[in-house]
Amino acid sequence: MDPVRSHTRRQRPASPASLRSLNLHALARAITLAAGAPLFAAAIPAAYAQAAEPARTYDIPAGPLVQALNRFGREAGVMLSFTAEQTRGLQSPGLRGSHSVPAALRALLAGTGLEAVAQANGGYVLRAAPVAAAPAAPAASTLPEIAVTGTVDRETADGPVQGLIASRSATATKTDTPLLETPQTLTVIPREQLELQEASTVTHALQYAPGALASFGATNTHSDVVQTRGFYPRDYLDGLRLPFSQYSVAVPQFDPYMLERIELLQGPASVLFGQSSPGGILNMVSRRPQATPSHEVLLQGGNFDRLQLAFDTTGPIDDEGKLLYRLTGLARGNDGLNDFSHEKRRLIAPSFTWRPSADTSLTLLTHYQHDDLIPQYQALPAAGTLLPNPNGQLPRERFSGEPGWDRFDRKQYGIGYALEHRLNPDWTLRQNVRYTSVDVTTRAMAAAALGADQRTLTRVATMGQAQGSVLAVDNQAQARFSTGGLDHTLLLGVDVIRQRDDYRFASQLASDLDLYAPVYGSPIPALAPRLSTLQEMTQVGLYAQDQIRTGRWVFTVGGRYDRADADTDNRVAGSTVSRSDKAFSGRIGVNYLMDGGIAPYASYSTSFEPTLGTDFDGTPFEPTKGRQAEVGVKYQPEGGNLLLTLAAYKLTQSNVLTPDTAAGHTGFSVQTGEVEINGISAEARMQPVRNVSLIAAYAYTDSEVTRANPNSAGVSLQGKPLSRTPRHTASLWAGYHFTSGPLDGFTAGMGVRYLGSNYADTAISMRLPSLTLLDMALHYDFGRANPALPGWKLSLGVANLADKQYVSYCLNTVQCFWGQPRTFQVTLRKRW
Repeated sequence: MDPVRSHTRRQRPASPASLRSLNLHALARAITLAAGAPLFAAAIPAAYAQAAEPARTYDIPAGPLVQALNRFGREAGVMLSFTAEQTRGLQSPGLRGSHSVPAALRALLAGTGLEAVAQANGGYVLRAAPVAAAPAAPAASTLPEIAVTGTVDRETADGPVQGLIASRSATATKTDTPLLETPQTLTVIPREQLELQEASTVTHALQYAPGALASFGATNTHSDVVQTRGFYPRDYLDGLRLPFSQYSVAVPQFDPYMLERIELLQGPASVLFGQSSPGGILNMVSRRPQATPSHEVLLQGGNFDRLQLAFDTTGPIDDEGKLLYRLTGLARGNDGLNDFSHEKRRLIAPSFTWRPSADTSLTLLTHYQHDDLIPQYQALPAAGTLLPNPNGQLPRERFSGEPGWDRFDRKQYGIGYALEHRLNPDWTLRQNVRYTSVDVTTRAMAAAALGADQRTLTRVATMGQAQGSVLAVDNQAQARFSTGGLDHTLLLGVDVIRQRDDYRFASQLASDLDLYAPVYGSPIPALAPRLSTLQEMTQVGLYAQDQIRTGRWVFTVGGRYDRADADTDNRVAGSTVSRSDKAFSGRIGVNYLMDGGIAPYASYSTSFEPTLGTDFDGTPFEPTKGRQAEVGVKYQPEGGNLLLTLAAYKLTQSNVLTPDTAAGHTGFSVQTGEVEINGISAEARMQPVRNVSLIAAYAYTDSEVTRANPNSAGVSLQGKPLSRTPRHTASLWAGYHFTSGPLDGFTAGMGVRYLGSNYADTAISMRLPSLTLLDMALHYDFGRANPALPGWKLSLGVANLADKQYVSYCLNTVQCFWGQPRTFQVTLRKRW
């Protein structure tokens, strides 16, 4: 039976909506006569004396005060009485840990200017907290007394961030952990930064993260592949793996508009996620239903005929707040850099949360997205772009394909849930499940060779069809307990991943194209099948992690055992290759929490990643191994608008493929290669003075191939850096928010990005010069100047402000890609 009732009769659980309707007529009349204002009843009075009240464990998130009090009342079985006027607009910092009722109420009401007064019946009444009287002073110097109150929202790992500076995350630990207690480099890009910088893709959002860069250049807008610390981090959504294959293009892309935050964990992370590269994990966190109603509609336009309509709405479905919803959607179309290129996207993402009790929560997360485009990601030869060409420079808008043939069509959807149930104050069970499916058809006229005249491009007509899917299930049991002077957060888990990837590829030599006087419309030849593969993979992982706190020390110790089985059918050759990989991964880290929010740390972590193929004897390759030692310091004072991180690391990848130099083994590989990266990573997020915000990042990455055999031509990569790995990268974003004068309501931001010189190709033969780009954003809040227009906001975002022309990526001498030119977008949004 629900414990919530009025003074005189049993009642359904109290909620802000139902209480505001004042259905408790008898109680309302009695209280109105006595005090002149209707009171809330958040829970029934306890039947026992307050003096005997035991301490209980609570985990109430920050948020509207009325919701926090209602939840506390239900969990504690205590009546709380207060008026609507008392709590209107106030926020509670939340409550976590074991507290008595009086201590819990003091924590919940901190910063609100209210206090809870115990009543004879076991309940509590809220009233304004008394202000301490100032010492007596001469009348001539007496000043009016000023009471200052404030509110603090307690952030959760999967929830919104208040501002640009996050304080918690679950990406590195799978538990809701403060960043100061995370023993690895972790960057959190919150929703506010996505809007402030007008980020149109996840790759664009990561441009101001330390050491992260677009792997395939800035014009590749139909996939988000980033590189950090020399490697490609694996993509995850809400902590669950997304489709990925070394064979096909069945890879999803997620629009930033459907995301709450983007988190980049750098360094090996197999201890919790299984097979992954040493680069780390890119985890995207979905927008989830919220108890506080919020709605938004936006209209966006820009150059290249960009037009977008989007909406987002969330709030409770029922009066009690047990059912929440969220619906996010958009429709967008725009042209691309190249002639004939265009992009279209349709997205809808419904989600629902059911909270039948304070101990149980079930959130359903779904989305469907359809992308139809002629990619602007068009390859042109190095001669005429990166290198001189006697015929002159090729224009950025040159299209090297066939307008009637080139196409990229992707349909993706996902459906899953996040279930959490608290068994008791110590044990919590979670199950996260998602099925993600991607269906891609791509056609292209690919560059194959450049003629001796340096203007005739030999092309190959290609077509690929890929269907990829992943069913990911992650089961977790979390316990909080103490042993002696040690406080533990123990995480036990088992996850299962079933991935299927079906890829078919065909190609044929096609007509040439004069790049300096192109004529399109050539017939497409009949294509010959080249690849037809079906790969099915199952990964099962068992993991355990203990976060141990004693005094100022926090130790994070974890281990995981994985087994990954894969069968690959080659339908062209009529053969099947089966492989089974087993690996143990681990991590140990230590943080020391000093006064003032300073936390030095050190960690050691490992990773593994399966390697396709066999050696000369037909023996399957072992997985590559990654290991990293990292030391650093983080600084985030409590309640301050500041987060500084500095780290130094040494990262090594072994079992890397390198040419087999044995006699008669030409064309085969052995696993004696090794790569080493030594680096420094630094990030600063701060508000140094009022109305000013800064985001700064720097990365030093010294990569070297430390072991490699020469190829058949006698050329070895030993001693060379990794491709697409600049030694220096840096960025700075500065914003100012005007709160007075004629510019009141304006927010202006300016960014600069520096990318050091690096090698574009895996042969380490073509060098891209260093690059500096400028970005800008302006926002105007109409409600600041006109109270009749609350929630209306106009924004302007400009990328590559100086319209710098540059080559952002090269695959080889005939496939280079221009960088994105100046692009701008104007956004009008209404929030209520």
